Amino acid sequence: MSVSVNEQYDDGALWTAQPVISERFDDWAARNVLRCTGDDASVAILTLGGGHRATSFAVVLLAVFVVLLVPTGHQIHTGAPIVQVANSASTVGSGAVHTYTLYLPHVASWYDDAVPNFGIQFYDLSGTLLDRYSEAGMRWVRVPIWWSRIEPVDTTPEHYDWSYFDAQVAAVAARDMRMIVSLASQPDWAAAYSMGPVTDTATIKEFVGAFVERYDGDGFQDAPGSPEILHFELYNEPDNSSRIAAARATAGYWGHNGVGYAALMRELYPVIKAANPTTHLVFGGIALDYFEPYGPFAPDFLDTVLAACQGHDCFDVMNFHYYPFYRRGWEDYGADIIGKATYVRQRLEAHGFADTPVIVTEFNWSSGGPWGSDEMQSRYAVTGYVRAAAADLMAAVWYMHYDGVDGNLPALLDVNKQPKPGYWAFANMATMLTGARYERPLTAAETGSSQLVGYRFMRRGLPIDVVWTEDSTPYDTDDDPVLLYAVGIQSLRVVDKFGNVQWLHDGDDGEVDGHVTVTVGGSPLFLELYP
Repeated sequence: MSVSVNEQYDDGALWTAQPVISERFDDWAARNVLRCTGDDASVAILTLGGGHRATSFAVVLLAVFVVLLVPTGHQIHTGAPIVQVANSASTVGSGAVHTYTLYLPHVASWYDDAVPNFGIQFYDLSGTLLDRYSEAGMRWVRVPIWWSRIEPVDTTPEHYDWSYFDAQVAAVAARDMRMIVSLASQPDWAAAYSMGPVTDTATIKEFVGAFVERYDGDGFQDAPGSPEILHFELYNEPDNSSRIAAARATAGYWGHNGVGYAALMRELYPVIKAANPTTHLVFGGIALDYFEPYGPFAPDFLDTVLAACQGHDCFDVMNFHYYPFYRRGWEDYGADIIGKATYVRQRLEAHGFADTPVIVTEFNWSSGGPWGSDEMQSRYAVTGYVRAAAADLMAAVWYMHYDGVDGNLPALLDVNKQPKPGYWAFANMATMLTGARYERPLTAAETGSSQLVGYRFMRRGLPIDVVWTEDSTPYDTDDDPVLLYAVGIQSLRVVDKFGNVQWLHDGDDGEVDGHVTVTVGGSPLFLELYP
């Protein structure tokens, strides 16, 4: 591509622009770099192409280019330059030509290009509802794959009917979302239970191998369009020990057979890697709550499986479920979902799997039922994801996509598939934190109270603190403390959970003291800190 731009300004300066480099940065692109020389400056300009991430980064670059218009000898940088404009232009007019060097590692470090952990549980995918969640900022979709629909009678892979699932995968891929596919609904000729042990492991190995090959994106025996699915989950809640739940096909049936579950993962692991080494075998999302004898879940399942997997290639990603109703059981390990994630990591470490990534494939706060409300759900659509980031969970999947017949009303869309307050709170949270990097929790010394909690993110070089108050009764919205928080900063942009904005400045309280004071209650606030 050849580009030449000449512009005459009123002051007589002549600027020329020409391409000096073409560079690609990960999956969004800096397409062309132009060198502009004139009476007073020579500067590299990047023109960006791609999706919303490129747009965000372009804003950052524009701001920084203005700041970095400093002649050579007065350069601002933090590392080796990616783009350097050499002093090769001839003098134009009467002014000297200066050379400017842009050190892009400093700029690029402001943007976190990791896929956000925002996920949603679907069953039968709908393009309209996918659009709803894609527009809101969801980046992960968890969906079951019905083996019984693809292979209703025992046959070979060339006779499988993938049509229903190909359509679902194409719908997700078209929206640039990632999939976690959970094996469900085994055919009755292969197993007695939908997600229990199979009669012959050769049948499930054949099916899983064909699945991974079809969705590995390599162009060989692929689904139309060669989409990629890189996360395959082996059943839902395999720690279930109830025949009733197993027969209803709502959970696995391995609770008292952890050794058998581990053996199956060990058999499937090489099959998956042979088809696509980059596909991850995901441990089935374990309930790890509501234990026997009061509930259906085996308390020793996790340790039994990990012990049987020790020293073997068994799984790539650990996976659990979390519902705040059971929060008190995990508080010794950390607040809310952080506590349960910490416990799971401790068990992984104890069995030699310390570096294993962890995800949560079911969590939420309902808007109905005995302990839910629209207010609680809209708060948790922010605080739950914030703490999932603090727990370093690669994906956090909200259960589920719309309320349907569930009387607890767990979804962010109602029974008519219309947005609830929680949906709008999530969408605002995603807007605020997509592209942000989690840094650390705020300390009580910083917030002034153990009841005022907060978590710091960095986005575009500026801190964003997400703060709210919390007492010993997290299920009650009527008794949350309301506290004053003095932030050592000149200006604050305060955004509430629904996106309403207020600017606060040092001196608003009549005293210029280097602090801005904001009132914080149980509903989360985003604080953008400006020096």
